[in-house]
Amino acid sequence: MLKKFLEDNKIEAKFNESLKKHTTFKVGGNALCIAEPDDAEKASVLIRYLKNNNIDFYFLGNGSNVIFNDKGYNGVIIKTSAMNSINIKDNIIIVGSGLSLTSLSRTAAINSLTGLEYCYGIPGNVGGGTFMNAGAYGGEISTCIHSVTFIDEHGEIKTISKKECNFSYRHSIFMEHKWLITGVKFEMKAGNKEEMLIFMDDIMQKRRNKQPLDKPSAGSSFKRPNGYFAAALIDECGLKGLTVGGAQVSEKHAGFIVNIGNATCQDIVDLADKVQKIVYDKKGIILEKEMIII
Repeated sequence: MLKKFLEDNKIEAKFNESLKKHTTFKVGGNALCIAEPDDAEKASVLIRYLKNNNIDFYFLGNGSNVIFNDKGYNGVIIKTSAMNSINIKDNIIIVGSGLSLTSLSRTAAINSLTGLEYCYGIPGNVGGGTFMNAGAYGGEISTCIHSVTFIDEHGEIKTISKKECNFSYRHSIFMEHKWLITGVKFEMKAGNKEEMLIFMDDIMQKRRNKQPLDKPSAGSSFKRPNGYFAAALIDECGLKGLTVGGAQVSEKHAGFIVNIGNATCQDIVDLADKVQKIVYDKKGIILEKEMIII
């Protein structure tokens, strides 16, 4: 029935698909199905169908901040990668949630629109970035957001203002509900294209120099505790190189847990828990995981 529904509604899908192919950490078992609707209307119809048939579902963007259980996911992963449109008029950019943050920031800069340069190189897409209010180098994506379009728990397509999104550090209202972000409207300011592109190239070089981009990871593994830096705390506790199975605290950047070879979800969780305990025992500070574990 599910397969026929997807075919009838022209929604691309893969069955019994390995989640390793859809997350940057390269871990996880198989999903019953990964569906990729290419617009909000198709996603809305799909969500209603799954709810009416009591089929579990989960929303996935680029998979850059998520790790799935080794047993897999017995339901439908609704992946937003096909919703990747971008439209620019004057200082307004309207994009689909599946567009990568790197593509968004570079396109904005090429069109002399400033405010999203720090997103360059963040390994996620617009939906995921909005969901967690992603940021780097002192900037946050919410700064330029005007409004967000999403599908609520009843399958209704709605739009709310930036204020209604309740943005704060690595947080938004979308973390509190099972809503699927389908599009974001950005209000930008005019900027100098050449200066922005130079700044963005500099950011990318800093990422290459400091971060273990050559190994699978979910980016920063822990949120920044108030008044501290997670990586510095982990480094001061002598945890660089600490390994559990195929998971390791990066020797290049202590804030990253990386997959050094066939890591399992359990390896990563066990290592993260170990890091949290040691940092708390030695520093008295609680580290909160940034990666989402499903």
